[in-house]
Amino acid sequence: MVPQPRCINKIRGKVILKDTTKDAVAAYVRENCSEYYDAPPGFSFRGITLLLGEPMPLGLKRKKKKILVPFVKPCFGPMLVEVDAREEDFEYLAENLGGGRGKGT
Repeated sequence: MVPQPRCINKIRGKVILKDTTKDAVAAYVRENCSEYYDAPPGFSFRGITLLLGEPMPLGLKRKKKKILVPFVKPCFGPMLVEVDAREEDFEYLAENLGGGRGKGT
């Protein structure tokens, strides 16, 4: 059995926050996204297992076609990455994370 990749760099996005705290990541997502879902530790997005010690909000910007992905790099700590989204990404997240919150839910 091949282990799933766990490097956020494979998603290729823009780093929004780094060297920060989980609370700062959560606050940024809640303030800047119309919709967000709590991603649990071990959740996979685009074939990458998100390294999270506890659930953290993953934000959707449907109009801008962007997703804000939380991640914890072992040597740097919590960070937030903005990636370009496809419609199937929004569908995947809604189906697999359910119970979204925010202005758009």
